[in-house]
Amino acid sequence: MKIFKFVALLAGSFALAACVGGEVEQEGVIEEAVEVASEAVSACAEMPAPVHHRVKPNGGASLYTLNANEAANAATNHGFTDDRGIAFYGAASTGTGLSPVYRLYNPTLGNFLWTIDENERDKAKTQYGYTSDEGIRFYASKTSRPCLIPVYRYRSPTLNKHRFATSAADRASLSASGWLDEGVKFYAAPEATVTPPDDDTKFTFVVIPDTQQEIVYAPTRFTHRLDWIVANRASLDVRFVAHSGDMVDWDTPDHIHYVRASDALVKLDTAQIPYAIAIGNHDTAAVCQGGSACPGNVNANLRNTTTFNTYFPTSRFSALSGVYEAGKIDNSYHRFTAGGSSWMVLSLELWARTGAVDWAKTVLAQHPNDNVIVITHSHLNSNGTIMQTNGGYGNNSPQYVFDNLIKQYANVRLVFSGHVGNAAYRLDTGVHGNQIHQFLNCFHDGSTNPTRLVEIDTAANTLSTRVYAPATNTERSDGKHTLSNMNWL
Repeated sequence: MKIFKFVALLAGSFALAACVGGEVEQEGVIEEAVEVASEAVSACAEMPAPVHHRVKPNGGASLYTLNANEAANAATNHGFTDDRGIAFYGAASTGTGLSPVYRLYNPTLGNFLWTIDENERDKAKTQYGYTSDEGIRFYASKTSRPCLIPVYRYRSPTLNKHRFATSAADRASLSASGWLDEGVKFYAAPEATVTPPDDDTKFTFVVIPDTQQEIVYAPTRFTHRLDWIVANRASLDVRFVAHSGDMVDWDTPDHIHYVRASDALVKLDTAQIPYAIAIGNHDTAAVCQGGSACPGNVNANLRNTTTFNTYFPTSRFSALSGVYEAGKIDNSYHRFTAGGSSWMVLSLELWARTGAVDWAKTVLAQHPNDNVIVITHSHLNSNGTIMQTNGGYGNNSPQYVFDNLIKQYANVRLVFSGHVGNAAYRLDTGVHGNQIHQFLNCFHDGSTNPTRLVEIDTAANTLSTRVYAPATNTERSDGKHTLSNMNWL
């Protein structure tokens, strides 16, 4: 069954407060606050209000609020710049079976605490330094119901911070990062899905290949490609843009390669076109100036993506739904709706660690109705075979990732990679009988700016793809495919 998420308008009236240190600044009462939960709606009528989640990268504090204005103010003025989207749904006022969820603040720890338990609230105030009682922030349920999900609370003994999690993937990610599970604290509503309109059946998905040569020698070609995508967004119905890795060539003291790439991608940010980037080896600390290997432990260098995540923080990815490591985009999944269906772009580090693969398994298992598109930098060789090694300094081979992850899930449809060669195509069948179409997308083009356009028709169950260079208005002879019987979910 095809599913999609629609826009819901939620109205309410509540006070806006933003934390500054241990103080609370009153911003006044919003008389008729209208919240637009983009492409999302609650699964439970009693809890229609989205609870937004913001994180302060400096220190790891979380903010949960019904009020999008409070979230925006906290980001602008108080450093809560990592937008984690909608955590779950609650209620702005009380109702049958609902209880107040209180918010308290500890000025010494710089930490918020949310609790539905009045005894815990009182103890936190008198014994644990949560002296700033900010009152009721939303309403939830103390008991489970068919339309609700458990909300777990975690505590980091290192950061002295609290955070909520609802999915198994988020719980596993927090546990892997040393957060302690404090159990279920209340029950809230998840996102719901509804039947799509009949006329939403076609859209375009764009894949950008390795661009490191452009960034070094001809950054205007990279910028021109993005200008072209934005200009043709409506005519092509572009819903998502992916990059298969090696966006830059290497790092420098002034980070000029990252500056160029970041400045260019502002065009997608401004146009609000969601995108995801698979990190290539040249996007890490493993490659030094001139393309040579950096000194030190080459595997540790490969996993050092500090500069990349500085210029492309998680908050920059508008469709981001979750990550393997907090604050790092290296392994992430992004969700969007198009063609009357739900889609996931799963971005995996190259030559992935076993932990990253195991995390990805939980993500795919939790979203069985998403059509999954995997992007990773190294997967196919130039002859269309799957790479059998870890590149000499990675962890697991692409074959390991394919055998243990990609072919194990019935909803995986497409894989895009780069790193070597130009264009190649491979078809495999997963263990559940699903066809897995894999595309090599590299080129290392020194004169044009090749761009893979993937047109999907969910009604006809087809995919058509070609590689077009906007800079020269030419189309490559390789990389062109028309596929039928795609069996989109």
